[in-house]
Amino acid sequence: MTDLTGDCAIVTGASSGFGREFAKALAAAGAKVVCAARRVDRLEDLVGEITSAGGEAAAIAFDAMDPEGAEGLMAATEAAFGTPTVLINNAGINLSGRAHEQTPDEYDQIMTINVKTPWRLSQLCAHKWIAAAKQAGEGGAPRPGRIVNISSIASMRVLPGLSVYCISKAAIKHMTAAHAREWARFGIRVNALCPGYFRTEINDFHWETDAGKAELAKFPRRRIGEAAELNRTLLFMVDPQNDYMNGEALVVDDAQGLAM
Repeated sequence: MTDLTGDCAIVTGASSGFGREFAKALAAAGAKVVCAARRVDRLEDLVGEITSAGGEAAAIAFDAMDPEGAEGLMAATEAAFGTPTVLINNAGINLSGRAHEQTPDEYDQIMTINVKTPWRLSQLCAHKWIAAAKQAGEGGAPRPGRIVNISSIASMRVLPGLSVYCISKAAIKHMTAAHAREWARFGIRVNALCPGYFRTEINDFHWETDAGKAELAKFPRRRIGEAAELNRTLLFMVDPQNDYMNGEALVVDDAQGLAM
């Protein structure tokens, strides 16, 4: 079992979907969790659920459309639980539309939330972790920093009508590799989790439509994953004992990609 006692984790986009499940899983493993998103009322419900189960968590308002707010999120995290040791860049957005139809504003919105804000949060965490590693020197490394960027199978193949989303997720995948390469010598691990199709409140309606049912019929097991099914994979990726996994993009899609 993954033991995250002593860790402080930030989860962006924690008000629903993957982020909500990740926050609960990290807290159950012993981490103090900062639940960050725009919908504070939902975050407070999540924090109540976590604390009722014996965990520790805090709700912090954060709009991923505002990368400059990353510094405020870091400051609030340190005030609540100290320096974060785990960052889950989960917040994301998808606006469908053909490449020739999407507007520059839509492009900017997708790329800001899906790429620029994760880049900025990663950078801020890295500043702290690199400084701590340098201060520790040869005398002993601090608790290693770990980042998991939530990418997608869309980072590896183009999905019709989702071109900008695919571009953003491919960028996240490559950013993961770049950061892992640059920061490995400081004990920082950076990996990407690339889910296939999972049922969330954002896409739940789609699977009841004719198009959704036709898409589902093409999948090898004719099923859609549930968000909680990713928890064990996430915990594996942030486990301090899993120290040799770095710079990877791990696909979890129930072989859906093989049928596309």
